[in-house]
Amino acid sequence: MKFKFVILVASAMLMLSACSTEAAIEKVEPASTKESTAPVKEDKKEEVKKEETKPTTEVFKPGDAVTFNDLIITLNSAKDHKGNDFQKPADGKVFKVVDVTIENKGTKEAPISSIINTSMVDSDGYKYTIALATFVENQLDGSVPAGRKLRGQVAFEIPKDAPGLEFIFSDPFTKGQAIWNLQ
Repeated sequence: MKFKFVILVASAMLMLSACSTEAAIEKVEPASTKESTAPVKEDKKEEVKKEETKPTTEVFKPGDAVTFNDLIITLNSAKDHKGNDFQKPADGKVFKVVDVTIENKGTKEAPISSIINTSMVDSDGYKYTIALATFVENQLDGSVPAGRKLRGQVAFEIPKDAPGLEFIFSDPFTKGQAIWNLQ
């Protein structure tokens, strides 16, 4: 049944997207830390110089809320899991369970597929696929209506000693990724 749902969500995403665009990705600052200051005019040469030195990919940490187009994505936690009586990781491996909240600030429903939108990589360049785990609470799959939230978990089977793990949220129909460093 979950497989049919994933296929349905993937098909819907293909139909909704006709072209590839750049995703708008940035960290969301909590309301209490925002300062109200008047905009400062800067010299155009200085402005261009700042853009040139800006890193192309910003990496976030667990707990950070990040805008990804009309979505606000928060990586709530990432924990190791030993599985359950029915599902255990292979020798030398562990399940890494990532808990995520996605809030839709747009005006249209947003389809979310853990298989299509999420991945995990390590600093050696290895990419880990999703483990279809029976022990996760509320799989991160479904449709997020405008103004609503979806919270769920995604599990990955990884080596116990995998270096520099990063959780990635992306949309195959736009350029850009939201990346959280898990270590």
